[in-house]
Amino acid sequence: MLIANRYKTLETSDRGGMGEVLYCEDLHLQRQVVLKHLQPGVEARRLLDEQKALSKLRSKHVVQLYDIVTIPGKETPHPAIVLEFIDGETLKAGSFSASTEYLNVIWQISCGLTDIHSQGIIHRDIKPGNIKIDGEGVVKIFDFGLSRNDSAAETKSIIGTPIFMAPELWGDQTIAFNSSIDVYAFGVTCLALLTSDPPSRLRMHPPSQPTWESFSSSFVGIPEEITKALHLCLSGNNNVRPTMLDVKLLLEKHLLKDRHRAVVVLNGKPNILDCNNRRIALNASVGSLTIDYDGLSFKVTNVTGAVYMNNTSISVGAEIPGCCVLTFGTGSARVFVTFDVSNPEVMP
Repeated sequence: MLIANRYKTLETSDRGGMGEVLYCEDLHLQRQVVLKHLQPGVEARRLLDEQKALSKLRSKHVVQLYDIVTIPGKETPHPAIVLEFIDGETLKAGSFSASTEYLNVIWQISCGLTDIHSQGIIHRDIKPGNIKIDGEGVVKIFDFGLSRNDSAAETKSIIGTPIFMAPELWGDQTIAFNSSIDVYAFGVTCLALLTSDPPSRLRMHPPSQPTWESFSSSFVGIPEEITKALHLCLSGNNNVRPTMLDVKLLLEKHLLKDRHRAVVVLNGKPNILDCNNRRIALNASVGSLTIDYDGLSFKVTNVTGAVYMNNTSISVGAEIPGCCVLTFGTGSARVFVTFDVSNPEVMP
């Protein structure tokens, strides 16, 4: 069958909870694509919600919307969306071990969700079955049929995949929600990738946050700072869950451990701070500063005299950001230096 004089249907298709996908060849661009339409009886708004969400998104980690078409039906034609074909494997529960590869995968998921939330969209059905890894190792989030706009998100019924649904979604009245429900589902997904036997508290209706002991036992070998953040994603209080941007930045920091490099030029002399030189002492006539690199961040370990960072007084324990101006002294005797950190990229 040829659709829209462009898309030639192939012999394979899949059915999900609400939609059916047809695998097609785009004869114009000579590439494989996916046509998705709704099964009979499913609200038409599901496809419209997905279309609206994907039309706003441009992310390496989100499936792309290519086109909108109509396809023949038994009685009347009905709408379909043309999506990027992801040639890869769907994530599965218990398919990963606690490793750098695992951290890279959940970092990519956090990147996709950060992009989704930055456009005011709530995915609302984050789970391993809605995430794929393509042939180049790039993670892609798909199935936006339950997505909502963050500015007007509410529901009158319990919709979603139970174990991935935040506690606040289990009420029997009209429920308002925000992007923190995706953060909760992300936390459950991170746990599910490591074990197919989640803590019993997550299987309750509504669920409750697992104990630290039952949760952390699956994350042996993962930095405790990351495990604590993922555990916080499962908080029953949506106001204390981290944002996906917070989680993304934390994962990046650990994936780039010992790969950061800072340069400070003082009195014409460059000072390098990296895994080969973990401490520098900056001595100006009006003050001094010692900065240590622990593989994750740059922190002040000693300060004497009047020293400022971006015009704010600096103290021991302060973390130096990626780019800032350090000021030694006050008045006309001030000495200014810049602190620059290279930004290596997490791959892929």
